[in-house]
Amino acid sequence: MKRTRLAKCIVLSVLCVLTLLSLVSCLSADMEVGNHTELADQFVTHVINGDYNSAYGMVSASAGESEFREYWEMIRTVADGSKSYKMEQIGWNINSTNGVTTNTTAHQVYLDNGKTVLLRVVTQENVEGIAGIHFSDVTDFLQRTDRVVPVVNIVLIVVSVLTYAFAGWMLVDCIRRKIKYKAVWIILILACVSFTLTIGDQGGFNFMVGLILQRNSIVADPGLRAVVTKIVVPVGALVYLFVRKKITVNPEEQTEPVCVPNVDETTDSNESDV
Repeated sequence: MKRTRLAKCIVLSVLCVLTLLSLVSCLSADMEVGNHTELADQFVTHVINGDYNSAYGMVSASAGESEFREYWEMIRTVADGSKSYKMEQIGWNINSTNGVTTNTTAHQVYLDNGKTVLLRVVTQENVEGIAGIHFSDVTDFLQRTDRVVPVVNIVLIVVSVLTYAFAGWMLVDCIRRKIKYKAVWIILILACVSFTLTIGDQGGFNFMVGLILQRNSIVADPGLRAVVTKIVVPVGALVYLFVRKKITVNPEEQTEPVCVPNVDETTDSNESDV
């Protein structure tokens, strides 16, 4: 009984720690990238207004004017006829190389002329203003993927719920069952293997070992011009399902044999005493 309670406490503690770490990472992410939203907003405003000088002033520390002028003509073609926009931050990344920190944020910009733009803003601690800019029309890509991705994502969410339920069932069974190395099996049940498949201009496939708290998902990444699908397989729970009977401790193994005197010998002994 005490072992069962201890196992439950261990499981609850692990889940609580993982939840707190996720919340802390989300909060720190928001604090790290908040400044880039303002830079992206300023740059898009200059593009909409056709203010070349102000736009170039934001990137002049890292780009030549002749190079930027060609780029300006391209992005102005995308923004042609637009008077307003809405912007949503969709990603961020921080990288440190040779002591120099580079911060990249990705934004999806919805122009009122019907165009959708992927905007990446790069800053470096040793460069004033914007160290790099990426402005790309992703309207056609999103229109193609928007028909399929939401439906598939709903299916994957249902699969994720079933995966969590299966892992929880195996976890409860492990806690209640008398098995050897119970703590090890509890950790193993929480483990999974996630497979990531990228289909598009930049294809790829990889896998990694993690915890079952990951979710199946499919995302249309306009930056890669590709669809990224992640499938989580509860390998630990599946292994436990097939071996749980073999690792269960039999009642005979739990108690030592007790010597019971032979009834006939006891009776004969009593009769001789009389």
